[in-house]
Amino acid sequence: MSGRARALAAVALLTAATIAWAAAPLSGGSAGTLIALVAAVGCGTASLAGLAVGDAQIGSGAFDPVLVRLAAEAAHVLRVVPWSQAMIVAVLVLEVLHPARPWHTGVLGVALLALVLAAHLAETGSGPRAALGPQAPVLAAGVGLTALAVAAVALPLPAGPAATALRVLAVAAAVLAGALALPVRHP
Repeated sequence: MSGRARALAAVALLTAATIAWAAAPLSGGSAGTLIALVAAVGCGTASLAGLAVGDAQIGSGAFDPVLVRLAAEAAHVLRVVPWSQAMIVAVLVLEVLHPARPWHTGVLGVALLALVLAAHLAETGSGPRAALGPQAPVLAAGVGLTALAVAAVALPLPAGPAATALRVLAVAAAVLAGALALPVRHP
């Protein structure tokens, strides 16, 4: 299996896993869960198709048969519409339609981060070390902030000084993560 095929397989697996994770349990969701699920699956499928098509040239002129022109137009739509972003929004809506589960949402956040990174690697064709190496501090801060957010939400509201200390630590970590994400100019 080629590197591109492995990357597409990883994106497909992460897409299916994030949609299933956000939808589970399907019976526990409120009104609109089925609509959000259908939107997530449709957008996820279109996103995968867009990655699979890539930069392939389909058709080359005005005198191509109708089916070739239709395929070229479909490929263009798959490339231009932000399907992956729409899928992420639909997955987040699915998560919101379920009762509050902080740890479940934290796992979903990490899975969505992994999905975005895998899609980037599949799209660019670069290796993980080259593409993600410079972003390692920001990625680590994001995962750490997710863990802090889950812990802060899981604490009961009148928890006292421990909850306040965790919230202060979360704000400080958010400020640090923002500082890490700022571009630095070297003279």
